[in-house]
Amino acid sequence: MINLVEVEPLTQEKAAGATPATSTPADAKGKLIEFAWWMKKQGYAEITVISRVKLLTILVKRGGNLLDPESIKETMAKQEWCNKRKLNAADAYTCFLRMHNLTWTPPTYKVARTLPFIPTETEIDQLIAGCARKFTPLLQLLKETGVRIGETAQLKWTDIDLETGTVRVTPEKGSEPGMF
Repeated sequence: MINLVEVEPLTQEKAAGATPATSTPADAKGKLIEFAWWMKKQGYAEITVISRVKLLTILVKRGGNLLDPESIKETMAKQEWCNKRKLNAADAYTCFLRMHNLTWTPPTYKVARTLPFIPTETEIDQLIAGCARKFTPLLQLLKETGVRIGETAQLKWTDIDLETGTVRVTPEKGSEPGMF
């Protein structure tokens, strides 16, 4: 899953009388493993578990204390991440706090909405032609159906009907099942 052995928070100097950090590298590692297992039990998708633990691991490595929301806010603010990534980190930490029945006031990040880049059919064909031959069927399927890569990864031989030229797709991320 994720290598948590390397989690070592940076030590921060606090003002006299400040609450000392109560999280050691071993504590952080244990809490992140516990968090991953809790999310798995709650039914979160494997990729969600991995990405959230990864984000929290990065914050801990860069000086954040999982037991101190203000420390996490400060560490997030110092990152040269786009607002979407910071929002994902805040969501991951909110989920971590939910596991401990705690709350915080997360920072507000505005994500700029942009129009997606949509390549022309010629550009897609050129991409497919330029890739290794073993990727051609996958890329052609993606082009012709518009399904997600994760949906194609879940395909079984029984989902493909060569006689009718159709593919039955099991949905992911709330989309609808389809026959293409």
